[in-house]
Amino acid sequence: MKKALKKITQIALAVMIVFVLGLGSSLAKVAPDSISVKRAEVLSALVDNAEYGFTIFTTEDGQIIYCMDVDKTPLKQGQTASLSGNGDAGLLYILQNGYPVKSITGNDEADKYITQAAVWWYVNESKLSSDFKNATKETDRYQLVSKYIKPMVEKARQAKDTQGTPSLKIITNGTQLTLSDDEKYYESPYMSAALVNASEYKVSVSGGSKNTVIINEKGEKQTTFKSSERFKVRIPADEVTKTMNLSVKFTATGETQKAKIYTPSDKSYQRVVGLYTEEKALSGTASLKVDPKNPDKHVCEIIDDKYYGKDGNIVDEKTYKEECTVSEVVEVPNTKANISPFAVITGLLSILAGALLVICRKKSNILS
Repeated sequence: MKKALKKITQIALAVMIVFVLGLGSSLAKVAPDSISVKRAEVLSALVDNAEYGFTIFTTEDGQIIYCMDVDKTPLKQGQTASLSGNGDAGLLYILQNGYPVKSITGNDEADKYITQAAVWWYVNESKLSSDFKNATKETDRYQLVSKYIKPMVEKARQAKDTQGTPSLKIITNGTQLTLSDDEKYYESPYMSAALVNASEYKVSVSGGSKNTVIINEKGEKQTTFKSSERFKVRIPADEVTKTMNLSVKFTATGETQKAKIYTPSDKSYQRVVGLYTEEKALSGTASLKVDPKNPDKHVCEIIDDKYYGKDGNIVDEKTYKEECTVSEVVEVPNTKANISPFAVITGLLSILAGALLVICRKKSNILS
């Protein structure tokens, strides 16, 4: 039994973990093309209580990694390894649920030990001794194997990468800018972007006037938004003097976590694996149009105590009267043409009545 335990301890010496100091260590970084390791510390052999434990290493940039090949020579101080591919969903599960991303027991040393042992078991189960895999309370006083390591490996075997592919979907409610209620601006319908595996998106607009802006739902200028947060494109109405075609560009950076495997040039040394971020640039474009010819403009009208001038803009009462009040015009009839028959008849009757009155007066004089 002692020999088997010692063998486990000796194999454990081959294990390397890159240890990150500080809270920032839990944040996965973008994977470099190559890494360089350096020795950091040695963990106690928590399972078999032997003299030696796991060797801990750190990369130059502080990213944590775990060894994969227990039957090969550990990497040396300062040795480099090149990016060679991605681990499967099982390796990804262990890294996402192990140290330093999650606290397993509340003890950092134990959590490092559990995570490395799970990677080792998942990749090299046939090379682990049965004494280690079936550790008893006597050899595993903290019950790390039964409570933590073995369950983690079992879940890793069932794991599937469900992160999804990063994406950006543009959501619009129309393409035409219209006058705002106060008629000071032309505004687009609300627009937004639905994101998958991206935290925020940025917006820029081209093709408008010099004072074209992007506003949030509070009417404030803003260009960076969370997934599904809405915005409008706004242009001052007096700057829209012709038809404009606008282009609204959406950009974001999608991120997924990957188990990145690094391999040294000398294949007799171990591979290592670490949790890194893989980035993907996302973008999309939406088209908008604004036309100053608005058939709904109120020209020379008074609506709700608001005065609309000859250009359809809100003006004061004095300007409204100057622009919209029509002066009284006296029309002089054209006596040379267009005389109505009624006027002719009226004139003739007047002449006839006058003649009769004269005749009647003459007769009256004779009789008297």
